[in-house]
Amino acid sequence: MEKNNTEKVDNIDLLLKSTWISVSKMYSEMASEYDSTAVQALTLLKIDPKEGTRSTNLGPKMAIEPTSLTRIIKILEDNGYIYKEKTTSDKREVIIKLTEKGLKHRNISKDVVVNFNKAVIDKVSPEKLEIFKEVMDIILKTANELNKKK
Repeated sequence: MEKNNTEKVDNIDLLLKSTWISVSKMYSEMASEYDSTAVQALTLLKIDPKEGTRSTNLGPKMAIEPTSLTRIIKILEDNGYIYKEKTTSDKREVIIKLTEKGLKHRNISKDVVVNFNKAVIDKVSPEKLEIFKEVMDIILKTANELNKKK
């Protein structure tokens, strides 16, 4: 996507990818200290700690494929972090709920995310953070628009 042979376009996608890889690696290393993975920790964070979360709502919240989510839920259940409860209205529907162990690890995951966000916010001015959010919104909308053209 060069304008001409002498003017190079910034690789925004590469910057996004390398940043996300670094953040993801940080989360993965922290999760491994608790014999877990970053995806498992994210799943715990997406489960409502009081009411639980319908299994059908969990995938869209995480932007994850149903087959992958099924595997993650099975691992979390086998490791005692969650349990499944059928709804009273529709026996086919399942609510995923946290066990005490799951709630404890959810709180640890939440602390990690909050601390990371605070560390970034401490280093970035509110004005720059607002610009960052605006730019990320533009990137997201652009990617979605280009994706719809397929």
